Amino acid sequence: MNANDLRPGMVFTLDGELQEVVTFQHVKPGKGPAYIKCKLRLVKSGKIYERSLRSSERVEVVKVTEKKGRYLYRDGETAYFLNEDTMEELQFPIASLKEVLQFLREGDEAIVKKAGQEVIGIQLPDFVELKVSRTVPGIKGDTVQSTRKPATLETGAVVMVPLFVNEGDTIRIDTRTGQYVTRV
Repeated sequence: MNANDLRPGMVFTLDGELQEVVTFQHVKPGKGPAYIKCKLRLVKSGKIYERSLRSSERVEVVKVTEKKGRYLYRDGETAYFLNEDTMEELQFPIASLKEVLQFLREGDEAIVKKAGQEVIGIQLPDFVELKVSRTVPGIKGDTVQSTRKPATLETGAVVMVPLFVNEGDTIRIDTRTGQYVTRV
């Protein structure tokens, strides 16, 4: 496949390593050939870097499969998940899952992504419902949507919420953006 056909979320082999496309931009300068400007994530380490590829450059795309899984617990520098299809326990370095773990409680469902036989990551559902464990109290009459305050969730994540959200409320969070959606 040509680099021109890459899209965000695709996994491919480049320089002998599995890489996932985070962002993708087709650039056609006034002079010279077109090229692709990408942000790529090294699957094994989670490191994100930018790279330019010629549009005619060939890459080997790897088929990614998704299976249901469940978050078990974290221990030091490792997070443990259960692949519910095979009942296999999977280990991930916490450093590569920081964005995911901030919205996961023990026992929550997640999607285990595999490229071939290699587990490459964890994906959350688009929305999760979490309880607010700590925030500044709201004042009666504070129903304006534009004003926000920080709230700490039961998982330890901090999100900006409207003034009317109080401790103990359950809120819906968009895991793709990390933003408050609504009070449940």
